[in-house]
Amino acid sequence: SCPAQIKEHIRHFASRGAMDIEGLGEKVSARLFDAKLIQDPADLYYLTKEQLLSLDRQAKKSTEKLLDAILRSKTPSLDKFIFALGIRHVGERTAKLLAEHFGSMEKFMKASLEALTRVNEIGPEIAQSIVEFFAEDKNRKVLEKFERAGLSPQAKETLAGAPLQGKAFVFTGSLDSMDRNQARAYVESLGGSVHSSVTGKTFYLVAGREPGSKLDKARSQGITVLSEDEFLKLVGR
Repeated sequence: SCPAQIKEHIRHFASRGAMDIEGLGEKVSARLFDAKLIQDPADLYYLTKEQLLSLDRQAKKSTEKLLDAILRSKTPSLDKFIFALGIRHVGERTAKLLAEHFGSMEKFMKASLEALTRVNEIGPEIAQSIVEFFAEDKNRKVLEKFERAGLSPQAKETLAGAPLQGKAFVFTGSLDSMDRNQARAYVESLGGSVHSSVTGKTFYLVAGREPGSKLDKARSQGITVLSEDEFLKLVGR
């Protein structure tokens, strides 16, 4: 693929309908590619803070925000991940149908031409395009890189039955066992969400060392406060 196509592919991967990586628009992805920091979308998950800071005009705050957004995208819904891959003829609707039918990336990748055409609304042209995509060596290598980086697309059903589904978390103070980004990733992988301030929707407040005013606010609103140990048990650590 020519550089322009690769840049477009990376931009599509990060776009709202796909992996929704905030802060990774056309300009930033083009700069990362031109600086040889990324050659394909999977490289995004191996970027370091130092590499991003080495890019001109890349401020510390936006660097941290971007790394955070990349980390948050590690547990996408299966349909969004399939759409993000940029397989020819596979739009958002087709990606949803495929995700519902196969239920996992592994089953989808192994599907034969015949199995694909049995999926509602998937004609021979789309099926052929999917088979060709997974048969291509460079695509398989990128998918292996995603897997090594810990990307785990979730079928809607598994998220729906997730233990923390619909529960909003707020953190205050510092944790000993992990940083804020890792804590967020654990919560989101189990179906929960993380917010920056205590509101009526907050379900749990996790209080680490030297908690701030959020702790008093949570207590005054009758919100369940968890210690770090209690939080670790909850997320199965």
